Amino acid sequence: MPTKTFRWVEYRPILVRACILALLAVVLAPQAPCLAQPTPAPYRVQTNDVLEFLFFKNTELNQTQTVGPDGMISLQLIGSIRVVDRTIDDITNEVTRLYAKELVHPQVTVAIKEYAGLKVYVGGEVYQPGIQVYRGGLTALQALVAAGGFKSSARLNNVILIRKGPNGDPIGSVIDMRRVLKNAELQRDVALAPADIVFVPRSAVANVNLFVEQFFRNMWPIPVGIGWTVTR
Repeated sequence: MPTKTFRWVEYRPILVRACILALLAVVLAPQAPCLAQPTPAPYRVQTNDVLEFLFFKNTELNQTQTVGPDGMISLQLIGSIRVVDRTIDDITNEVTRLYAKELVHPQVTVAIKEYAGLKVYVGGEVYQPGIQVYRGGLTALQALVAAGGFKSSARLNNVILIRKGPNGDPIGSVIDMRRVLKNAELQRDVALAPADIVFVPRSAVANVNLFVEQFFRNMWPIPVGIGWTVTR
């Protein structure tokens, strides 16, 4: 029985078309959305934080200062400056500018040696409500798990996050933890910031602004200690 000889010339157009179609399928295929992770805001110095000041070539000026209740520190040669609610870059720039009046080309490194303001509060329908030490990257879900998890009475789709606004006023928003947990929609989890409050209500919250006002007026169990100043 005669065998058929394979001829590349005969099949080349078909193979070329197949390669082109495969390439188009890859290029035009819908891509999975890239979920941007929230960028943490720069840390702002809190009362009782311990700051370290290191001087290049002027090591006799090296010093460690604790931020006082008035938000001030006192440095050699330049005196007192306000540091509370400011970033390290901002403080470094001002300290360098002030020391430039006393030193030739001062080089100053400012660092936080101990954090006093890195805390969040978790309350409501969880098993272990209270203050937690904040760490970089902490999310609402992680804080709630560290608080012992949800009670059966928790309203998972109505978790309230209370955070300081630009003027220091508390601002509330809703986190749907039910979708985070049951549907694994981890992009809905929220990165926390120092002094955030995560509250799990027993029932639905119809008016978040009213809830925040009532929370600080009637339910806030720790009036001092994690960086909040509330006008009652």
